[in-house]
Amino acid sequence: MKKTNKNNKNYLDFIPIINPNINWYVNEKNLVILEIKRNNFFDKIAQKLFNTPHKSDIKLDNHGSFVWQCINGNKSVYDISKEVSNHFGKDAEPLLDRLVAFFNILVDNKFITFNKRG
Repeated sequence: MKKTNKNNKNYLDFIPIINPNINWYVNEKNLVILEIKRNNFFDKIAQKLFNTPHKSDIKLDNHGSFVWQCINGNKSVYDISKEVSNHFGKDAEPLLDRLVAFFNILVDNKFITFNKRG
């Protein structure tokens, strides 16, 4: 079982929750696009000085798009890992390592948060 570094809790019991401030959609290739608004103080300065965009689009790959669409506020990381395994089979391996790394990136970028299962 994978453990987080913080408080030695079982990562598989965590339930990912999409940040409600993140807009997203599925494109014609069935890939998820996250629309990230850039509106904090430093973003506004960069927009004025360097003409940077007001939003960024982040396109997830096939695996990431599938995982993202599995996040519903009820499924744990374990539940999602089973769905990924059923959908992608051996192409998902090493499943847990990849899934935990992906969720860590999402958390680090504040795209999701976690709730602990009941």
